[in-house]
Amino acid sequence: MMKFRYSLVFFWLTYSLPGLADFPTAKALFEQAEYALAKPQLETLAELGHVEAQFLLSRMYAEGLGVDTDVKLAYAWTLIAKDRDHPLADKQYSVLRSQLKSRREGKEVYTTLNNQYGKQALFDNLYPTPNRYVAAENRLKAITKVEPNYPSYYSRIGVNAWAVVHYDVAEDGSVENPSVVSAFPIDTINEYVLEAIKSWRFEPPKDIYGDPVRLEMQSQVFKVEYASGAQARKHQRDNAEYLDAILAAANAESARYQYLHAVLAENNIVQDPEPLNWYLKAAINGSKPAQYRLAQCLISGNGCNRDRNKAINWLHISADGGDEKAAYLLAQELLDSKNVNFDPRKAASYLEIAALKEYLPAITDYAELLAMSTDPAVRDSQKAIRLAEQGRAIDPNNPSLLSAMGIAFIDLGQKGRGISMLKQAVAEAKRRNWAVENFEGLLMDYSD
Repeated sequence: MMKFRYSLVFFWLTYSLPGLADFPTAKALFEQAEYALAKPQLETLAELGHVEAQFLLSRMYAEGLGVDTDVKLAYAWTLIAKDRDHPLADKQYSVLRSQLKSRREGKEVYTTLNNQYGKQALFDNLYPTPNRYVAAENRLKAITKVEPNYPSYYSRIGVNAWAVVHYDVAEDGSVENPSVVSAFPIDTINEYVLEAIKSWRFEPPKDIYGDPVRLEMQSQVFKVEYASGAQARKHQRDNAEYLDAILAAANAESARYQYLHAVLAENNIVQDPEPLNWYLKAAINGSKPAQYRLAQCLISGNGCNRDRNKAINWLHISADGGDEKAAYLLAQELLDSKNVNFDPRKAASYLEIAALKEYLPAITDYAELLAMSTDPAVRDSQKAIRLAEQGRAIDPNNPSLLSAMGIAFIDLGQKGRGISMLKQAVAEAKRRNWAVENFEGLLMDYSD
């Protein structure tokens, strides 16, 4: 019976998260002598501070495994791993030091790498300093927050279950992109919690300047506790086995389960006082969601000390790896004129990355930027129209898309058509209870 229960747990684990390249993947490629495939993965992980990846990379250069032998690079990566207390680095360091033709040249290569990827550089540029995590987002005030409508028979048959949901809050306070990150038993209450959370509404969140902002990756835990007696005890045993399996996978260096364990710790599903430590392990191990979560933490100051430069560095890493939410958030940072990193051209490139993955907030912002930018290198009315049409396939009457198209048509000399779309944007914003001042202002400006 125990063997069956474990196989069921690993079935749940296998299908609960998408695939992810992490250190076990890179190490397996290395051990299979697939060095051309292993090298770029090991380099990425080594540059984030993964000590085992740093050591394997040093071995590749020391032994000429899929690369030309380079004792200086091997020496440098070995010394970086040694600084992080890798147990085998001391012995390899002694061997390589004797093989160096020039100790000075070896030190120069080490210094260059260490200044970018060494222990102190990583702590200065990437790694967060933890502080107290506060579960509630202080910018979110609920207007409507209905409870899930669970089937009545759940109480009769005795169902215990939980689910952790991530969701985004748009500038108008509506909920977007709700998804179940983890649940046990799988799929028991998923459809009911998602149906409920889609109807939630908040007061429009604002930044410290009073401007509307979008808040992403908010968390909510749902629990159902109808079972009692022997049935409840069985659920507790199965649940503990499931959570233990996640922790075992996390300890075995699976980035996806390091991230999942961090989410569960942050939401008090498991008792672990250091969710940030697990997010960092997952981020170093290549998890894009964990990298994004660290950036959120560094921007908000909730869970770690604020550091916008570190946040932007993590966003660059995650966005360059193809994460659309990181690309979107990075673009917001680059579009903030109060930010020293203000760079609309670079922001446009990251919005395009996210828009190509059909992420609607990025499509909307990119269309608006293309339609209204004062930078001729960014402004492109025809592209704004094409992009807005792409977004309207997802949300046909989105006011922001309608206004972007209206301005773009006016810019192309089709004023009547453009004004008509701006009027539609105002009317639709009112229907959705969005703030209408900006839409009305655009209509007034372009009607003259």
